[in-house]
Amino acid sequence: MKTCLNCATENPDDALTCQSCGTTTFVTSSPEAIGGHLITPAEKRFWERMTFRQFALLIIRMQALWFLVYVAIDITYLPQYFTKLHSATYGITEYAQARQSVFLALLRILMNAAGAMICIQCAENILSWLVKDLIPKSKPDLTQEPKPTERPDETTV
Repeated sequence: MKTCLNCATENPDDALTCQSCGTTTFVTSSPEAIGGHLITPAEKRFWERMTFRQFALLIIRMQALWFLVYVAIDITYLPQYFTKLHSATYGITEYAQARQSVFLALLRILMNAAGAMICIQCAENILSWLVKDLIPKSKPDLTQEPKPTERPDETTV
């Protein structure tokens, strides 16, 4: 539905002028009128039930996708590194540099893959670690008496 800015009358989405006052200035609220995306009822229920914590966990797990993208990029460069390593025109210094390049590429792949696994499996621990300083620490309740410590296996001499 469109709302007229002049008289605040509700008009159908396909109206070109206000039914009440005839102006052409409208404020629209329906997604159909502004070309928005309509969501299914199941998707709407999902977003209504989604908590901020669940959303934060989703974002942390999505970070794993970025790590996997870097893994894929580094894998595409591996043939180039191996070609340089097995080239016969290199001397000892060039061979050592090529070997170091292969090692660093493999290390980057391993580190990014490990980062992806950590983001997926330890998302809750990461989230707890990230928000631990944002949660105010409660002060101890001083109105209650401390409980006496009992040591049943302690004998008096």
